[in-house]
Amino acid sequence: MVSEGPLSDLKVVEMSVHRAGPFCGALLADMGAEVIKVERPNVGDPARTQGVGPENRSAYFMANNRNKKSVTLDLKTEAGQEAALELLADADVFLENFGSGVADKLGVGYDEVSEVNDDLVYASIKGYGKTGPLKEKKGLDLILQAEGGIMSVTGPEDGSPVKVGQAIGDLTAGLLSTIGVLSRLHERDRTGEGGQFDVGLYDAIVSLMNEYLTSHSMTGDVPGPQGTSHQFTVPYQMFETADDRIVTGVPSDERWDDFVDMLGREELRDYPTNEDRLENREEVIGIIQEEFEAKPADYWLEQLTEYGFPNGPLNDVEDVVNYEQSEARGLVEDHDDPDWGSCVLPGHPINFPDHDTSIDEPAPELGEHTDSVFAEAVDDDDRLEELRHGGAFGDQE
Repeated sequence: MVSEGPLSDLKVVEMSVHRAGPFCGALLADMGAEVIKVERPNVGDPARTQGVGPENRSAYFMANNRNKKSVTLDLKTEAGQEAALELLADADVFLENFGSGVADKLGVGYDEVSEVNDDLVYASIKGYGKTGPLKEKKGLDLILQAEGGIMSVTGPEDGSPVKVGQAIGDLTAGLLSTIGVLSRLHERDRTGEGGQFDVGLYDAIVSLMNEYLTSHSMTGDVPGPQGTSHQFTVPYQMFETADDRIVTGVPSDERWDDFVDMLGREELRDYPTNEDRLENREEVIGIIQEEFEAKPADYWLEQLTEYGFPNGPLNDVEDVVNYEQSEARGLVEDHDDPDWGSCVLPGHPINFPDHDTSIDEPAPELGEHTDSVFAEAVDDDDRLEELRHGGAFGDQE
């Protein structure tokens, strides 16, 4: 619903709930696609009733459904399934995250949809994907963080594993699905044919394990929680200063002498290579920590920046919302919600200098666009009335 953008000629039909699918849909909508969110009559996306605040608005739903239209369909009725196929007949993308086999039961499986639209890109998001021994199993972010391994390396050193403080599996699956959509669309431009793909939350988490997997195959090591440090680089972690916490790291051995010069602790020159520092991690970190604690965070942040070392403060949510860099990059947008009023929403994370990806429309009310969307999709008053009386939109008369 954004006025213009790199995807402004695309029509996306989204039948997804909670976070992974809606996040993908929101990213596509921010980039200009018309995203039509199909919801159950009188129920809608369960996210509408989670994290609800004053005025009965959910930040969880608002953040992941901006710039979309909402229609209601009862896919358990024959009329609802027929209406869905009419809507999908001229769509470019179909995004669904039904449980295994449910899309087929509801008449919107790949075979049914491709019969009415063979140009369509059909995107599926599942807990474990559509193949493998666990494909029937239900999966949620917390479970997949544990099962996919990310929880095992997250938490205080020598402590118990903890989950990442955000739904990293959901959000990463949404990002990967966005990549999948754009890849299939590019292929369609080349071949003239649509296609399907699926992403699992488990897949997303395992992909984030990255070098841990390769390292294990080489050494057999099974690392535990890493705290704020890095498994292969010293120093690269959080440090306490006289008044606050900061994070920093030394990216290469070539910069080690500069770091020692900045810190003023000559004994650190005895550890010129990262291998030396890894072998003597406790002693090296102890010296650095001792020096950092002698002066306030602002001093060290200024020094680290002046010497060209990556660094930053430990920001909380309030800090991030008010951070100058967040504002400059449009990462938090002031928003006037019709019910909630003044708030901020997360902005689009890709910067297009020649396109507007701002949030033009709030998350829609349930079924807000049913009439207008289907009047265009069906384009036949008698047929539309037939679908309505058949209970397609949940408002049987």
